[in-house]
Amino acid sequence: MQLAGGSARQGNRRTPCEHSPSPLSASLERGTPIVRRAVVLAAVASLGAGLLAGCADDSGDGASDGSSSDGKGKTTLTLGLFGTQGFKEAGLYTEYEKLHPDIKITDNVVERNENYYPALLNHLTTNSGLMDVQAVEVGNIAEIVATQADKLVDMSKVSGVDKSKWLDWKWAQATTKDGRTVGLGTDVGPMAICYRKDLFEKAGLPTDREEVGKLWAGDWSKLVDAGEKYKAKAPKGTTFMDSPAV
Repeated sequence: MQLAGGSARQGNRRTPCEHSPSPLSASLERGTPIVRRAVVLAAVASLGAGLLAGCADDSGDGASDGSSSDGKGKTTLTLGLFGTQGFKEAGLYTEYEKLHPDIKITDNVVERNENYYPALLNHLTTNSGLMDVQAVEVGNIAEIVATQADKLVDMSKVSGVDKSKWLDWKWAQATTKDGRTVGLGTDVGPMAICYRKDLFEKAGLPTDREEVGKLWAGDWSKLVDAGEKYKAKAPKGTTFMDSPAV
């Protein structure tokens, strides 16, 4: 997943793990003073989540449900999320607020992405109703990059964002063809494959965790090959995967 910062237009079994893409999030701020843009970008960067950044029309006509001030110099930053992202549960909001007592963080959570994402696209298209930070599912990030990048800030140029802290492929997921990075991933969504040592040994396959991992490291076709090797000497009545078809 990734987060983004916006701006006013100026402005019994064990196994190794395989990795798959994960959700992404974005932070957006529209038609607001550039000083608030700095507050938003600094906040999302410090939260350690991914980032998407949005530009709004200078006219300020677009309605916004994003950052606001309580009139006492305290700024409220809003996050639009789906499912359970874990930021609040991990105490990140509280930690950031302690470091920055002039900032309050709130979130608006939609349970399912199939309800969340269409609404997000509508908000982006109409430049209204956006939170300061918006989550984006990994399966949707390509569309955001292809169709909404012109509304997003290049996060690679934001202070505090260090490209070396992200895997190359994760960074690339939210980078446009012309090199603008409009989102930063929050995790790599690891997948685990559990195996039984006794069955692997009977099939002539390695049983050590690290050696098993090497069987399919880096390429899904290697997993298929490992399955074929297991099938050739498989103990009677067993299959490589839980599914009888595999």
